[in-house]
Amino acid sequence: MTTEKPTERKDISSREDLRLLIDTFYDGVLNDPVMRPVFEDSLPHWDHHKERVVNFWENWLFQTGAYDGGMMWKHSARHQTQPMTTGRFERWLAYWFTTTDQLFEGKNAEFVKSKALEIGKVLHHKLNAV
Repeated sequence: MTTEKPTERKDISSREDLRLLIDTFYDGVLNDPVMRPVFEDSLPHWDHHKERVVNFWENWLFQTGAYDGGMMWKHSARHQTQPMTTGRFERWLAYWFTTTDQLFEGKNAEFVKSKALEIGKVLHHKLNAV
């Protein structure tokens, strides 16, 4: 009987790693019937959306200046037609944490999880006036 060595995961260290994370994350979200409607309106310009998300995380991790803002405004507008309920927020966060943990480990991986939680809480609070 042979035992397989667990696949070693590395930390997030490049824009390519972030693209993998974002692509994998959205693959899961778009296949979820509860979450997909939140992103439906973005699908016609999906590549642009994903690049902005990659830019966002690249700027947080590597201080590239690649992200030019507008996150709150975009999310507020989307919230009007597809509310980010507590249930959806928790699902979104679970996808983010699970995807990150499946692909990466290390301080940057932990950072994107904790930053997503922090930002998500602020967005959720502002969008839902809790």
